[in-house]
Amino acid sequence: MSLSPIIVWFRRDLRLADNPALDFAVCSGRQIIALYVDETDCARSLGAASKWWLHHSLTQLSQDLAAIGAALTVRRGAAQNIIDEIIAQTGCDSIVWNRRYAEDGRERDAAIKTSLKDRNVEVKSFKANLLTEPWERLTKTGGYYKVFTPYWRAVR
Repeated sequence: MSLSPIIVWFRRDLRLADNPALDFAVCSGRQIIALYVDETDCARSLGAASKWWLHHSLTQLSQDLAAIGAALTVRRGAAQNIIDEIIAQTGCDSIVWNRRYAEDGRERDAAIKTSLKDRNVEVKSFKANLLTEPWERLTKTGGYYKVFTPYWRAVR
């Protein structure tokens, strides 16, 4: 087993409890680098309310991590570049995160995952924000549910 640190990349899921990526990292027994990247390469910027929420959520996450002896690293820039810098600085060979589902986020995550795997960095992503993954429950015609009630019936 590798003794190098493991990166837990926090995004919109800024919690310690019931966080599958964080749980995986803790169970690995490795030093954890908790990372939040203020991604500047996103197509959409945050509004005032979202910025307020993010500021206070990051402050709380930082306090929660400090209470258990960990630190939150916050960086601003392109996620791929920041992750590459952290890997170079720390010798990490593993990164975990909870999945995003918006198209632009999925595309960026897929590109980052491919790039890291090509360099022999272990990458794991986890379902954390949904009852089921979008592709786990499809309609009878193979499409995605657009109305909650039929979806809920299928899940139950």
